[in-house]
Amino acid sequence: MKFANKRIAVIFNPKGGSAKGGLIDQLKAELLALGVTLVQYTTTPAPGSARELATRAAADGADLVVACGGDGTVCQVAEGLMETGVPMAVLPGGTGNLFARAFNAPPDVPQFVQRIVAGQPQPLDMTLLTYRDLEGRQHEQLYLVAMGLGNISDAISFASPEMKRRFGKLVYVVRVLKACFSPGPVKYKLSADNGAYVVDTEASAMFALNAVPPSMATLSRGCNASDGLVDLVAVRATGFFGLLRFSLRMASGRPDLSPHYLRMRARSVRIETNRPVCPNIDGDPGHKTQSMEICTLPQAVKVIVS
Repeated sequence: MKFANKRIAVIFNPKGGSAKGGLIDQLKAELLALGVTLVQYTTTPAPGSARELATRAAADGADLVVACGGDGTVCQVAEGLMETGVPMAVLPGGTGNLFARAFNAPPDVPQFVQRIVAGQPQPLDMTLLTYRDLEGRQHEQLYLVAMGLGNISDAISFASPEMKRRFGKLVYVVRVLKACFSPGPVKYKLSADNGAYVVDTEASAMFALNAVPPSMATLSRGCNASDGLVDLVAVRATGFFGLLRFSLRMASGRPDLSPHYLRMRARSVRIETNRPVCPNIDGDPGHKTQSMEICTLPQAVKVIVS
């Protein structure tokens, strides 16, 4: 990538693992050797801090904005750069790192610098989730990777930050396994593309995907973050043994052969449920609701992904 101003901004949590692990210092040194200035913006506990900093970095003349952190930081930076024309890149520094795994973002700083210098920004879709919570408050949330519903999804999103710091991804494995013994299936009504397709189903887990990590690619083959579509996947197993059989189909690469698998692709989807569910957006919990709408925002942000 050619840098007009030779100026790159990085947005990170000064108390997070990315700062403590020395990633920012390494990044600064690697870029300085190339004659590129790294401008540092540190997030605060205020809601939307990373989003506001991304917008400011673009206004300050950054050629590229690097999101260094987890999926929450990545999504906020992407939102802040919409309509600015300034591209972004992701240096993973969180626990789940869904975006980094979906787009093979290297955690190694020298490899990362090579990528942003040689790569070209590509337009990616973002997905907009709109809903009212049980108290009637309106919420809007953009995401880049996935939104999940159901107890299995909750097991990931509600994992304790302290436990994640101590045990990493093992926390997710244990919590998901526990949730599989009591999946708490939900009845869903799915109305796609303004009612062109309507499906009623019961599922233990529901996912609205913009992208998937390679290790989970079989969950929705052909899922493409640049096609203007959201992939909706329902895991219709309602008990432990059904989920076990579905997992075996996933492991074999053919979940589509399972009677517990449902997939539909659309530009927009309305989801209604028979009981409250919590939308989990890129691994972070939202607020309980029984009705929500999802739509894609085609080519909303430019990202260096290869």
